[in-house]
Order: sequence, then structure tokens, then C-alpha cells
Amino acid sequence: MADDPSTHWGLTHFLLDGHHKLEAAATAGRPVRILSLLALGEGLAGAEDSARLPAVRTQPRSARATST
Repeated sequence: MADDPSTHWGLTHFLLDGHHKLEAAATAGRPVRILSLLALGEGLAGAEDSARLPAVRTQPRSARATST
């Protein structure tokens, strides 16, 4: 269920390079663009969650935040 707070997609991000750029952006209060790779067949998200991804990407960033 999309509204179930126990739903967990298992998203993890790793910074492989560019630590100095991340620090500079944080210091300047600038946004940072990241590349996320999702293994849809291996994750905990169901097919309906995966189908929602294109719609989520079109929402403003402020609307994407979820409460815990």
C-alpha cells in the first residue's frame, strides 16, 4: 500500500566520488543532483509502487517528501 508507513523501498545512496563538490554545495546552500539506480525486480516495492515512479518524478520536490 502506498500510504502504509511501514512500506520501505530500500533506497540507499552512496557517494563514490566528488566529496569536495558535495561539501562545497552544502556550504553554499546549493542543491545537489544525484543519480539513483533502482533494481525494480530485486527491491521491496511492489509493481504498483514502481508504476507510480514517473508520476512522482513530475511532482515538485516539496510534494515528494513523506512523513514518517
